[in-house]
Amino acid sequence: MTTIRRRPLVVAFALLAAIAVAIPTFGVGRASAVDSQVYLVHGIPGVPVDVYAGGTAEANKVLTDFQPGTVEGPLPIPEGPLPVVVVATGDDPTVEANQVINQTLDVPGGANLSVVANVEGDTPNLQAFANDLSAVAEGSSRVTVRHTADAPTVDIAVNGEVAIPGLAPGTQASAVLPAGTYDFSVLAGGSPVLNLPGTEIPPAKNVIVYAVGSADPDSDFPLGTVVQVLDVPVTPAPAPAPAPAPDHAAPVAAAPRVTG
Repeated sequence: MTTIRRRPLVVAFALLAAIAVAIPTFGVGRASAVDSQVYLVHGIPGVPVDVYAGGTAEANKVLTDFQPGTVEGPLPIPEGPLPVVVVATGDDPTVEANQVINQTLDVPGGANLSVVANVEGDTPNLQAFANDLSAVAEGSSRVTVRHTADAPTVDIAVNGEVAIPGLAPGTQASAVLPAGTYDFSVLAGGSPVLNLPGTEIPPAKNVIVYAVGSADPDSDFPLGTVVQVLDVPVTPAPAPAPAPAPDHAAPVAAAPRVTG
């Protein structure tokens, strides 16, 4: 589990342009060939919750006391629409006033997804992203940034250079980077609002960083970040080509012998 760090804006890592993704999904059930594997990401700061899927009976409770800044899953999710209700821990989900989120979601089949509970317009909701689990080169990792905060567009700098200009809310960006240590910064209006020097990226992972909360100083949901780390396969480095055979020396002509 990864805890929220309540710091003043989104953490981000990537070197590509932002890619918008909006796949509202969720659900519960027994795994099958068309089920999706779904991770749940709690990005609503300060609100431990219970999560109900498919109804508000106790049998439909899929998570109890789900803590802010943590990740659960994967859960096998059957394809099709499903209502989801989120309430503060211990609240009665049948009481409309208790429902932090009440959202019907459409589950695709056979996907690997992360569904994040976040804040938009100071209103909690669910947003889903497809997880890229394709192979990376040996000694590298995929790094993904997901801007799910109620905050303006930002730029992301890597080692002092802007790598992602204009990362908008509701979008993500990713790239494959060599494993190692990086200095990341988040810029708003050209000025740094968060510096993360010496950030370690381990090999053979998809490191996913979510911006959560609200940039409004009067909001009940302060800005923060949640980190999710997924394993990905590795493509082995190609074997080195065999060394070329040495050239054979040209025959040396014998010098004529002088007699007399």
